Amino acid sequence: MHKRKISKKKNWKERQTKPRRRPKGKILIGACLAASIFVAYGAWQYSLQLPPTIGGETNNPLPKGSTPSFSLRDLNGTLFSLEQFSEKVIVVHFMAVGCGGQIYSINDYQLKQLKNVCNSHCSNKPVTMVTVAVATCPKTELTRIRTNYGVTWVLGNDYDDEKLDIVNAYKSYSIYDGTILLIDKAFNVDKVYTEAVTAETLSSRINQLLGV
Repeated sequence: MHKRKISKKKNWKERQTKPRRRPKGKILIGACLAASIFVAYGAWQYSLQLPPTIGGETNNPLPKGSTPSFSLRDLNGTLFSLEQFSEKVIVVHFMAVGCGGQIYSINDYQLKQLKNVCNSHCSNKPVTMVTVAVATCPKTELTRIRTNYGVTWVLGNDYDDEKLDIVNAYKSYSIYDGTILLIDKAFNVDKVYTEAVTAETLSSRINQLLGV
């Protein structure tokens, strides 16, 4: 007489259905796709933060004669008019600013040099300075830049009216981002520095224009 085989009851773990295995190729493709989307989104976001391009024309020789005048409202709301300072030496600095307050390294350098120049000239010599910012985003942190670099001279945004009146007026002077212009007491552009320039070089030329 054959003995009946008694089946052993499966415990809880053994009764669970085994999970379906997904093909490794599909998992890899999905991971790569997600990574690509993430990188593309990050690059798009970063591009939105970068400072805009300004200037770009190259003229040699530069235009002669009276400097284009302009008005600019500074961060305090005060209206600055370049023509009011026509009997002084005027320093004009052009600076593009990104959406989060980013500036390129040339402006980091120029602002530090301008601070040194202003410390030695702005309060005791007929010299005035203005930084014309180009900030096309509505919430660019110009106030933070002013504080971080100790800017005591005029700082305003050329794009506050959604126009680039000042930049366009000075394109013929071969301006770029970071350009510094020196305007003499006869209201003519004397020097255009499109590259990084030291405080010593600026101060030396300013003193020559002042006859010091």
